[in-house]
Amino acid sequence: MATEDVSHDLSSLLSSEERDFLIRNNGDQVPVSGLVGKNILLYFSAQWCPPCRAFLPKLIEAYHTIKAKGSAFEPLPFGDGMKQILDKKFKIEGIPTAVAIGPSGRTITKEARMHLTAYGADAFPFTEEHLKQLEEEIEKKAKGWPEKVKHELHSEHELIRTKRSSYNCDCCGESGYSWSFYCKECDFDLHPKCALKEDEDTGTEKGKEGFICDGDVCRKA
Repeated sequence: MATEDVSHDLSSLLSSEERDFLIRNNGDQVPVSGLVGKNILLYFSAQWCPPCRAFLPKLIEAYHTIKAKGSAFEPLPFGDGMKQILDKKFKIEGIPTAVAIGPSGRTITKEARMHLTAYGADAFPFTEEHLKQLEEEIEKKAKGWPEKVKHELHSEHELIRTKRSSYNCDCCGESGYSWSFYCKECDFDLHPKCALKEDEDTGTEKGKEGFICDGDVCRKA
């Protein structure tokens, strides 16, 4: 399910007795009162986290695309200790994680990162009804893809068009959802975009001590 049945008073969630503003990474102050009534995206990440660095360009691209269409969400700054409080509040177990909060203060989804990866800026505003519509469009598009393909990265077997909940693409290294061109025998996945055209390989990196980075998420060890 895309929708989380949780509501928050943003003022109490994001402010304290000491102050009613947040601090951006560049030191600018952001009044909490200015965030009330807006779509908010809480993005939990770290500079040392390879999956976070890989996802950040997608997040920035989606933000600018959404803004250009006349809509927007407010990227919440985490330049202070508020991050630790929100980690506990939303029970964040791994990074990167993106939590979408609607104008009413209701948590729409804790899986905004997954939806942005799967659909890009089209995932906004992350509501269950909207995501269902996107999924129907993907299903319709998938009917036009071949059932089997041969690919130079996996010449041993044909890759079968397969419905998959989640996976890491063995071509570009990024996470994938919904559909894959898959070899079950070898547990080999390709994004449809990678299977149907050439793409560049990406390397892997190590995370920070105390964390285990497995595929597209880093969790506390």
